[in-house]
Amino acid sequence: MRPDIVLSKYKTVIFVHGCFWHRHKGCKNCTTPTNRRKWWIAKLEGNAARDKVHQRALRKLGWRSIIVWECQTEKPKTLGKLGRRLAKLLR
Repeated sequence: MRPDIVLSKYKTVIFVHGCFWHRHKGCKNCTTPTNRRKWWIAKLEGNAARDKVHQRALRKLGWRSIIVWECQTEKPKTLGKLGRRLAKLLR
C-alpha cells in the first residue's frame, strides 16, 4: 500500500481511505454487498487487516500515519474540521 500524501519533513503519511473498501466502522458507506457476500467479507476484511499491518510497520519506522475517511470529505463543515485537525497535528 502506498500513502496518498507523504510529508517527509514531518515523517507523516496520509492515507485517504474509501469507507467501503477499508471498512470505516459505523459509517453509512461501510456496507457489505449481498451478492457473493462471503467473498466480499473476506476481501474487505483482508483490506482492513493489511491497513493495520502497514500502519504498524510505518510506526516502527518512526512515521506517523493519518487516515482521512471518504465520508470526512463529503461535507464542507467536516472537511474544515479535518483541515484544522491536520494543521494542528503538523505544527
